[in-house]
Amino acid sequence: MRAAVLADAGVEALAELFPRWRIWADMETGWHACRRGGFIQDYHPGAPAFSVHAQTAGQLAGQLRWQEAA
Repeated sequence: MRAAVLADAGVEALAELFPRWRIWADMETGWHACRRGGFIQDYHPGAPAFSVHAQTAGQLAGQLRWQEAA
């Protein structure tokens, strides 16, 4: 129960930091984010991703920060 409350708080915090992403946490598969506004059709190294996944909220935040910079 406590883990779910902390995950919800983490989702809220990340959603405020990254409003262009829909963020959620799944206790079995980790943390996930999909870009709002649809799929980006650009398949070359370094191109922004449509979705990212990580094992922790901190790792997801790092990936989203990198995506925002790309």
